[in-house]
Amino acid sequence: MADRQLVVPWWYHAVTGLIAGAAIVATALLSRQVAGIFLVAAALVVGLTSRIAAKSSGTRLPVSAGAAGIGYLVALAVVVIGSLIVAWSVIRPDGPDWLAWVLAAVVFVVTLGGAWVTKAKRAA
Repeated sequence: MADRQLVVPWWYHAVTGLIAGAAIVATALLSRQVAGIFLVAAALVVGLTSRIAAKSSGTRLPVSAGAAGIGYLVALAVVVIGSLIVAWSVIRPDGPDWLAWVLAAVVFVVTLGGAWVTKAKRAA
């Protein structure tokens, strides 16, 4: 098992990035009650997506458990949680919504970075 290469489906990082970005925008632009429901649904969809990706790749996790994989997951968690905090505390319903879209783009780019981490692990 240790000598097997980690093969993540090509769509995994893009789909999870879109879901996470949509969750950031939803928390900023929707009412708190609807945004909370949307966040729970987004978390469930990301979990389901991760399970489907893990099954199709034949591994337990779609991201490697090495140092680079753990570092990526920590960075992703910091960016997503930080973006949610900024979206909840800075963006107002009557204010401009450009910050929500910028935060969503940052979360999407960081999520896509997981494809690079996975490729770097395969090349090593």
